[in-house]
Amino acid sequence: MKKNKKILLISGTSKGLGKDLSKYFLKKNFIVFGCSRSKTKFNSKFYNHSIFDINSEIETRKWVETVYKKHKRIDYLINNVAMIPTSYPSILNNKELVLKIFKTNVVSQINLINEVGKKMVKKNFGRIISFSTMAVGLLEEGTSLYSASKSSIDTYSKIVSKELAKANITCNIIAPSMYNTGSFRKLGDKVIKNSRKKLQIQRELKLDEITNVIDFLFKKESGVITGQTIYLGLTV
Repeated sequence: MKKNKKILLISGTSKGLGKDLSKYFLKKNFIVFGCSRSKTKFNSKFYNHSIFDINSEIETRKWVETVYKKHKRIDYLINNVAMIPTSYPSILNNKELVLKIFKTNVVSQINLINEVGKKMVKKNFGRIISFSTMAVGLLEEGTSLYSASKSSIDTYSKIVSKELAKANITCNIIAPSMYNTGSFRKLGDKVIKNSRKKLQIQRELKLDEITNVIDFLFKKESGVITGQTIYLGLTV
């Protein structure tokens, strides 16, 4: 029955990990709402794709309101969207690039967490997962803006987890090591090669290794696990 399906929002679903996660959760009987700035060739009866600028607070709120109005609940959120700049020396970062990265990787994700969190509070249940990166744990040269922006979401999520705990809402972070996407390759061969040497699991992750952690955090029984950052492939 459609009304028994779980409602999941995933940002950044036109390609890469977001697209892979959408396909995975559709197979698990979820209704998935995805978004990106561009179209996707992927379609399914229970997949709904919206095209808008995630950096727009108004458009993000409208998207969340539309989903909630239709289903009267939002059960899960996977905050996947991110902008990965090409590896760049820190002292050459300019104001324009700093604002661009932080607007997408921090401000837009905070807006989405807040809007979805408000809906989850009404139902006294919710699971929020945001993606971080191995770059935060490794402090790899050339990743200053990307790592700093992801660290910001780590901290924000930990504080939100305290504030929403009484409403049975968890807020956790997953930080994968290497997952083969076009965005990941933007880090550049040098950064990827250097990072691989520092990993405990020196290979690319498989999708089921990532979804295994998500499935665990989504469980009703995982309601006591919140405010955590789970690194995959490395020890921090």
